[in-house]
Amino acid sequence: MPSIHPTLRIFGLVSGLWLLSDVPGFAQTAGSAPAATSTDVQSLTAQQTAQRRGDQDRSDRINYFGVGGTIGLSDEGGTDLGDGGFSLVGRFSVTDNISIHSASVISGDSVASFALTGGAPVRNQATGRTLLFPFLGAGVAIETDDFDVDPLISGGVDVPITDLVTGTARVNASFGGDGTDVGLVLGVGVDFLDLF
Repeated sequence: MPSIHPTLRIFGLVSGLWLLSDVPGFAQTAGSAPAATSTDVQSLTAQQTAQRRGDQDRSDRINYFGVGGTIGLSDEGGTDLGDGGFSLVGRFSVTDNISIHSASVISGDSVASFALTGGAPVRNQATGRTLLFPFLGAGVAIETDDFDVDPLISGGVDVPITDLVTGTARVNASFGGDGTDVGLVLGVGVDFLDLF
């Protein structure tokens, strides 16, 4: 059998590859993925924007439950809000600017307070991170031993320390039939919603 000249072998190999590359199924398998369409790019951009917006919403809304103490400033009403003591503190954000702040003084005549508050974050201009969240609102103070309900005013500031931990300081004033009780509440809480 006569041998094939090396030049003819190379020519035959190149011609075969050229013919195969012209077949659509081979060209796609050989490496080139279909080009991304403008719809694909827009969809990806929308997903990334929604992700960033969702992350920002979660970081802006402060929720926590924690412990602290109350320092009595006025004890005209005879409740433990004016006497002071060990406290439980909390915050649940309803919207970006509206929250429910709670604080309880745990003792013989325990008092639980709940206030609907409004506020606006003070942010770092460079990073957008919330530095302080001042708030002011009104609600009720409930004496748990005899279930007396008195009107309450609450105002203070929440200070995010980390993504999970927030410090809080507020002044609560309840207005009972016997007089006004005022307490300074200091505490630290953990963002329980971010733990799950």
